[in-house]
Amino acid sequence: MNNNLKIKNRKAIFWLVILVAFLIMLLISIIINKDIIINKIIETAKKEAKKTLLSSGIVVEKNNEGVTGQSEMHLSENTILNPQPVGTKVVAKENWNIETVTAISIGNGETIPVPKGFYYVGGDLNTGVIISDEETDKYDGQTDKTTWEYSTNLKGNQFVWIPGTVEEYVKSEIWNGITQRPSGTTSGTGILSSGGAWDKTTYSSELPQIRKYGGFYVARYEAGLAKTITEFTSTQKNTGANQVYNVEGIPQSKAGIIPWMFIDWIHSHINAKSMYNTSSVSSGLITGTQWDVMLKQIVKRTELTEEDLINSEKWGNYRDTNITYIGRKLTSTGYSLLSFGGQTNSTKTIYSSDGDGDLLTTGASNQTETYHIFDIAGNLWEHTEEISLWHKDANQDNIQRHTMRGGSFLHNYGMYPACYRLVDTGDSYTYSYTGFRVVLYIK
Repeated sequence: MNNNLKIKNRKAIFWLVILVAFLIMLLISIIINKDIIINKIIETAKKEAKKTLLSSGIVVEKNNEGVTGQSEMHLSENTILNPQPVGTKVVAKENWNIETVTAISIGNGETIPVPKGFYYVGGDLNTGVIISDEETDKYDGQTDKTTWEYSTNLKGNQFVWIPGTVEEYVKSEIWNGITQRPSGTTSGTGILSSGGAWDKTTYSSELPQIRKYGGFYVARYEAGLAKTITEFTSTQKNTGANQVYNVEGIPQSKAGIIPWMFIDWIHSHINAKSMYNTSSVSSGLITGTQWDVMLKQIVKRTELTEEDLINSEKWGNYRDTNITYIGRKLTSTGYSLLSFGGQTNSTKTIYSSDGDGDLLTTGASNQTETYHIFDIAGNLWEHTEEISLWHKDANQDNIQRHTMRGGSFLHNYGMYPACYRLVDTGDSYTYSYTGFRVVLYIK
């Protein structure tokens, strides 16, 4: 009897042990599966978060090396319905590379890409957005640093944002209803270029930045002399042996600088490229397309009309314009240049049959400013990257040359206005009226 009871007890203990073991195994299984489910949920959340961050521009992904960039989750979207304060960092637009640009609010729910190493100074898409490579010039919400009166207080090189779509980014040959045609041709109603044909192609190499960022930066001023170059102090004549400025160097884009004249296309091209080559931007000589888009945007966003592009009396320093300026001038006498005079605050009236005129320091007059850019019309002809086919050699083959734009202090505002293409000079041609302008390319 006792033996049977003992056997039954042992069996009960055995099955109890089996049941406990089963329950423990079941519990372990549930815990493991729970961790798997939780991990799956976490991974899914990570993937969705990554997609959201990539699409918003807060982070970027490079070469399958994972996600890089700043995780600034606190940044706000800048929209018309949710405009952020002017000058604040905001969420970058889709596809912007935040390793090279910072998205900055300029008011009205509008955002611009400011390259790393540059700072938003002020302005909006209606007035012109200015940036500088000097942090002390940065927008502070108190002082309007975009005015002409303040321009000489800015310390850095300055550039202005030119907005534009891919559809707008094309060359123009019709200005105020007049088709641009070279002098010497018999057809057409106006002459808006000299010499031979100019290349009307819009090259695809310029389009990636327009497609990605919706615009480009152009120097606020004509290229100023490098800091390493000393201005001449005696009369400078236009002779091949006396071209003291036709040299390599790093240009400036600031107010009150002597414009880099007496320079040919070759050195202009080299010097424009040498201004910047950082991890964020490179620089170059303005192209024919960029010049045309800049003029079109000025007409679109300012009080100037296309009439002012073919007759630039209102806003250019030509030999026959009246300009009030605060700056320095270099006077032309018989196709020579006298040294720059002292600071002046006066009214200048220039007209002479032998082409004399006064070259002004950069930004000397607010009459030459539009969209916060100076001296697009007059002061110096500006070399561009645009090709022309003006000249034939001894074999009657076309020789490629480059166009210049905008007229100069030695020319008439009606004959050589802002849109004019001068295509009859060689790439090694220099004169007292030749200069250039730099543009930025965001990487």
